[in-house]
Amino acid sequence: MMFGLNKESCVEGNDVKIVSWNVKGLGHIIKRGKVFSHLKSLKADVIFLQETHRNINNQQTLRAKWISQVYQAPFTSKARGVAILFKKNVSFCPDSVVADPYGRYLIVTGQINSIPITLLNIYAPNVDNPDFFKNVFNLIPTVTANIIIGGDFNCFLDIFLDRLSTKAPSNIRSVQTLNDLIKTRNLIDIWRLQHP
Repeated sequence: MMFGLNKESCVEGNDVKIVSWNVKGLGHIIKRGKVFSHLKSLKADVIFLQETHRNINNQQTLRAKWISQVYQAPFTSKARGVAILFKKNVSFCPDSVVADPYGRYLIVTGQINSIPITLLNIYAPNVDNPDFFKNVFNLIPTVTANIIIGGDFNCFLDIFLDRLSTKAPSNIRSVQTLNDLIKTRNLIDIWRLQHP
């Protein structure tokens, strides 16, 4: 999922291409090479990765010649971990970084091409935990004019549009909380905007 602050910034913000991908582990060098090759082919300017499975000792493995900056919230080599990567042609100047010690979220605030922005990458728990979303959203600076939130939320915003199963979702409280936070923050589901 990917959210932006308002419809205008989502539509007109096509100058910077952002990709979000749950890579389900980057421990093996061959898989890491294939992932980075595919990411390069997508020509993304900013990349949100979830489940990097990187720990504090092997963070350098997320570097590539075409990437200029890497920000991470690692956890272990077997679980979690999120990262935000910037392509070399992106002029990003960081102001602050908030990295979850449990590898669940990463908030990077700064400027892209002199425009203030907050980027939030989430890898949410796969259980019904509405407090997770409340706590993370409370960390977002309220003065930020441009917010991009992406990641693996482990839930569906609309059970009729976003899933095939007819079985009721087990994380209904998280879904309701996330939808409330999106509405309160005046965020737009970028995917839904581009694919009605």
